[in-house]
Amino acid sequence: MPSIHGPCSRRQLLAGASGLTVALAGCTGSEESERSSESDRTTRRFGPTHEYESLFVRFENDDRFIYRNEDEATKAENGDQTATYSLSPFFVLSEEDTAELWIDPDLTDDKEREIRHFLEATDFGSQSIAVLQWTVEDCYERHVMGVRARDDDFETAFCRSLKAPTTPCEADRELMEAIVLRVDRAYAERPSSSGSSESASCRGRTIVAESSPIGNVTNTTLNATANTERDE
Repeated sequence: MPSIHGPCSRRQLLAGASGLTVALAGCTGSEESERSSESDRTTRRFGPTHEYESLFVRFENDDRFIYRNEDEATKAENGDQTATYSLSPFFVLSEEDTAELWIDPDLTDDKEREIRHFLEATDFGSQSIAVLQWTVEDCYERHVMGVRARDDDFETAFCRSLKAPTTPCEADRELMEAIVLRVDRAYAERPSSSGSSESASCRGRTIVAESSPIGNVTNTTLNATANTERDE
């Protein structure tokens, strides 16, 4: 829900976070070391990643807005819980799948074009598309840390960071975000196993995002600290 305090910027959030750090200063020590060790173990466990390109698109509310086809979208509208929410990705593995993809008509035209162009640039003879949809707070950005595509297993790792200090945002507002990944591996059918992890911040992580054909993803390195990881 929108914050009663209205729009804010990352600079204001950082000011609040400074006070929180002072309040917790006496509680760090060994707990911080344990968290850092867990972060290192997670990084080592994930290992090398496949080549990928990513596209991030946000909706104006917290509802899912991309479905495999119109039939699935209709089921979701009628309250089918299996269609309305899933942390697992769904896969687009052919031009036929691309043609059937349903995108909410309330999504802006430019954002829909971004998604369509990204899909059309895919060579399904050597690549696959995975679509994940998770909510994210308006004042945060999500980053891909890595993608691992095995024969029958698909894994992703993400982290979140605050937006640039001057970027307007609305505290406590949750938006649905679609993460469209193009992976350099052609799947004939959906992998039977998939998993994702997400760190609550990007501290101490190095994230290199591949540039997409439409230029909305740039090479980025973040030096900052991930203490909490959520396994979905």
